[in-house]
Amino acid sequence: MTAPRRVIALCALALAGCAYLDADAEPLPPVDGSATTDAATEAEASPAPSEATDSIEASPDEPAITTTTTTTTTLPPTTTIPPPLGVDELILGPEGIGGALLGADPDTSVSYISSILGAPTDDSGWVDPLEFYLCRGTTVRRVEWGVLSVMFGDESDIATGRTHLISWTYGLIDRLGDEPLGLRTAGGVTLGDQLDGLRAEFGSIAVDEGDADLDIPPSFYIGPTLRGLSTGVADDDYVLVLIGGSGCTG
Repeated sequence: MTAPRRVIALCALALAGCAYLDADAEPLPPVDGSATTDAATEAEASPAPSEATDSIEASPDEPAITTTTTTTTTLPPTTTIPPPLGVDELILGPEGIGGALLGADPDTSVSYISSILGAPTDDSGWVDPLEFYLCRGTTVRRVEWGVLSVMFGDESDIATGRTHLISWTYGLIDRLGDEPLGLRTAGGVTLGDQLDGLRAEFGSIAVDEGDADLDIPPSFYIGPTLRGLSTGVADDDYVLVLIGGSGCTG
C-alpha cells in the first residue's frame, strides 16, 4: 500500500510540472531577478526628454519618432535710417536756405546743400573780393548748383573776421525753368509765380520799376535780407530771382 501512494504522488508532481510546460502559458520570471536588473539598466541608459523635445509613441513594430521644435526670435532693428532729404528741405527765407543759415560755416553749408542737390556745378574757390562787384572783406567764394548760388566771405552785416555764409541767390533772369527746380519760400512761392503770392505770404512788399535804359530790371524788397527781381511791379508780374542775405551777390 505504501508503494502505490508514492507513485501517485510522483505522478501528481509530474503533471503539475507538465502544466508549466504548456506552450500557451506565460513563463514565470527567473528567480534570480535578472529581468528586473535589465529593465533598470535600460531606464538608466535612456535619458529623459528635454523640454524642447516632443516624443511621439510609435506602434510596437516601429521605432519611436522624436521631433525637436526650434523657436526663432526676431529682434527689432537697433537703428533707424532717416529718409533722404529732398528739395523741400531747402526753404528760401531771410534767415538762410534750409538749414544753411546766414553766418554758417562755409564747408558745413556746402556739404549740407550738396547732400540734397548733389555736387556743385561750379566753385570759384577763395578769391579776391574784386572778382565780384560790391564785395567787402579780404576773401570771397561763390558755389553754384545750377541757378542756385551761395556766397561766402569774411565780412558782412552778419559777421566779420571769419568766413561765413553771407547770401544766397536762386534764379537767373535769362534761365527761368533751369535746375534745380522746386525750391520755395515757406509760403510756397517759387520762380515764375506772381508777385501777389509774395504779398499774400509777407503782407506787403516794396517795389522798384528799375531802368530799362541802364538794363536794371524791376525788383522787390520784403525786408533787409530778402529781395528779388521780377518782370514788373504789378500783382500779376512774375518772380524771376529770389535773393537772401546781404553783401555781394555777384
